Amino acid sequence: MIVTNVLAFTNDLKNPLVDDALVRFEDGEITFVGPRREYSIQEDEEIVDGEKGILLPSFFNAHYSIYSSISPYPVRVLKGERTEIDFFGGLLNSGRKEVNSELVRLSAELAVMKAIRSGSVAMSGPVVDHPDVDPELYREIAAKYGVYLAVGPVLTEDTLDEIGGRWENVTRDASFCPMLYVSNLATFEEEAIQKLRGLYEKGMNLNLLIFDMKRENEVCLFRWGESLVERLMKNGILIPECGVVYGGNLSETDMDIISSRRIFVTKSLRSEMYAGTFQPNISDLLGRGMQVCLGTGFLGADILGEAKEIILTERCHRGFDNSIIDYEIRKTLFDNNYKLFQRFFGKHSGVLKEGYSADLVLAKSSLDLEKFDMNLPITLQLVLKSSFDTSFEKVWNSGELIFDKGVPQRISKKELREISKQLRSLEL
Repeated sequence: MIVTNVLAFTNDLKNPLVDDALVRFEDGEITFVGPRREYSIQEDEEIVDGEKGILLPSFFNAHYSIYSSISPYPVRVLKGERTEIDFFGGLLNSGRKEVNSELVRLSAELAVMKAIRSGSVAMSGPVVDHPDVDPELYREIAAKYGVYLAVGPVLTEDTLDEIGGRWENVTRDASFCPMLYVSNLATFEEEAIQKLRGLYEKGMNLNLLIFDMKRENEVCLFRWGESLVERLMKNGILIPECGVVYGGNLSETDMDIISSRRIFVTKSLRSEMYAGTFQPNISDLLGRGMQVCLGTGFLGADILGEAKEIILTERCHRGFDNSIIDYEIRKTLFDNNYKLFQRFFGKHSGVLKEGYSADLVLAKSSLDLEKFDMNLPITLQLVLKSSFDTSFEKVWNSGELIFDKGVPQRISKKELREISKQLRSLEL
């Protein structure tokens, strides 16, 4: 397969942009990236004319709230909950109320379709647990749409036995990685902490939801006489294989400990701003050597929109210049996100370069006629250009076209109509 007549954003620092490019891939792997004039096309090769679009690596959405693809949870919370410390707790509680198995299934399918439409072939995030929904559903959905899913439910001490029992024996494979999200850690009794450790020892990935570390530490010190980080380290929970989500109000000591253990920290700026817990701390986290990733949280699947938020917040709150903001976007969305993807699925992706997986997105804009300026930060320009009526026309995963002109390619039109019918009849 050949994609030609495109501007290739390679995400390769040595060769970031290739004008009038040709990209060839075979057996799921990129075999050539370069100017069109340097490749001799053979008669039997399949060709896609990119029509002057931008070809770039597909995305990994590191934290996408699967459950929020249908039901307007933020709106529900606005009706009855405060922002700040109560917001995320209210959000999680609302996700457990009035949820039926059909809503859980449809929200997962719709979330995947929205993510693909936004250029993502892989996503990680929380789902709503339901006793009538087998965790194997998510393995089936990953295979059905040709994507990678690293998902699992949110549990607290009260639901640890019930939810942990349903998920502890779920195995991972090449496209599905089960995990658990743990909330309200500061209140966990010693026995519950040990049960978490047991789940990890069985191979379960743990993501620690830490909305406000300062508040968590205050609770932990009052109840147990030690900080949350100290308690987690003592019990073997704060290990490289776990992740931290949000990571608000981390002290310098917390940052250094998490950084030294090579733990990934995933930020969702728009969700944090909506909740009233936002702090412009990405630069601080990166400055301490932390592996910071980017996800969309509960506000949709637009991962480039999340990158735009870095531009706005770092300009407004920190006054950073273009080169620093460019570095932050590149380090999160275009570097650490792919490292986390590789940890989950063992796949080399994220760069248009020979030997890498052919995970590609063809983006087009009808209004942006300005060319890239090689004297300005390239990644920053890409994100800003995406503001100009940009749509993702085609998406490939391992060389397979899984999305074309608004339509997922692995399911039939009949299946799409049936899903649409089920959505219209769904009672929220």
